Amino acid sequence: MKQAGAILLLVIVMAQTFSKCCVVLSFAINQRAIAATLCENRAKPNSDCHGKCYLRKRMAAQEKQEGAPLNGGKEKFEVLLFNEVSKEMTVEPLTVIATPFSMYAAAPIQRDNAAIFHPPRA
Repeated sequence: MKQAGAILLLVIVMAQTFSKCCVVLSFAINQRAIAATLCENRAKPNSDCHGKCYLRKRMAAQEKQEGAPLNGGKEKFEVLLFNEVSKEMTVEPLTVIATPFSMYAAAPIQRDNAAIFHPPRA
């Protein structure tokens, strides 16, 4: 049972990988029928198309299907976790401006009361 599942999975992956080959192979096998029924130039007897217009359409449809995004057109955004620093980048030193005083007045020092606060009794 596991072997059958593995073979089925392998066939599905290979069919997706060789989808263009499958389209061309299908065309080669059915070229006479395609030229007689599906060809756009079947009414023109001296045309050298022989169903190749149908093959071009199928190949274009296959390309379009492969090029379509799988997530419904939503784009993925990558998150940059780190930024590589290049050697060409130069860092200028910061200039420090020392101020001799503070803009705020120092708060007066308060001493803690020795007594423990108890809320009033009701």
